[in-house]
Amino acid sequence: MFKTKSQSTEIPSFFKVLIPLLILGMSLIITSCSSDTEDKTEMVEEEEVPTGCTSGKLFNEKDGIVRVDLENPSTIANGWATASTFSGYEGTGYLVWTANDNFNTPGIGTIKFSIKINSPGTYQFVWRSRIAEGTSNTDFNDSWLKINGNDFYGEKAGGERVYPKGSGKTPVPEGAGSNGWFKVYMNKVGEWFWRSSTSDNDPHDIFAKFDTVGVYDVEISGRSKFHAIDQFVLFKTDKSLSAAQSATLSEISCK
Repeated sequence: MFKTKSQSTEIPSFFKVLIPLLILGMSLIITSCSSDTEDKTEMVEEEEVPTGCTSGKLFNEKDGIVRVDLENPSTIANGWATASTFSGYEGTGYLVWTANDNFNTPGIGTIKFSIKINSPGTYQFVWRSRIAEGTSNTDFNDSWLKINGNDFYGEKAGGERVYPKGSGKTPVPEGAGSNGWFKVYMNKVGEWFWRSSTSDNDPHDIFAKFDTVGVYDVEISGRSKFHAIDQFVLFKTDKSLSAAQSATLSEISCK
């Protein structure tokens, strides 16, 4: 009898090469689709950051620090100009008082920065400013400041305090002041400098106390022409100035 050859089920050799390539291709397609989904999610998150606040901006405290880059909040001329003459500033420029001196009258050209305090307590205030004209360290070196917290005062080593003139509290600082405003100065020429002092010839650091979670206003008004201010920080007294300086700028939300 003749024996018939049984039919072979062996896969042809070219399929052995083709199948792994098809599997690899499908894997790349799935991976690519996953990456596209993740990218789209990240783009949506970026778009959720507010791009405009018609009701005003709110600078949010985080981990006991507020760091604000100063921009003029008003579209109407108010005596503050945006400048970029001196390098080393944060953002697109800094603010400089260009209107008349107001040595005894605070509240002119007031600009307001609202902050959201999430961690109540006592905070120190320091701004980064510069004498933008001349070589004297006692001219063009100060502006008016008011912080509408539960307490606002100057203090130096040893605990001696002063309160703004017109606040109803004593003692008050040497030099000008009224209506709850401090004259705040620095005395460094030729550079941006982190320093905020009040009381003439008897410098006191600046502090504000916030008793509850909430929104509080930091107000600055023009005093000495050509005083330039780049940014300010508020930091809890258990933090350091260097930590506040290196912190990221405060997250901004709308009021």
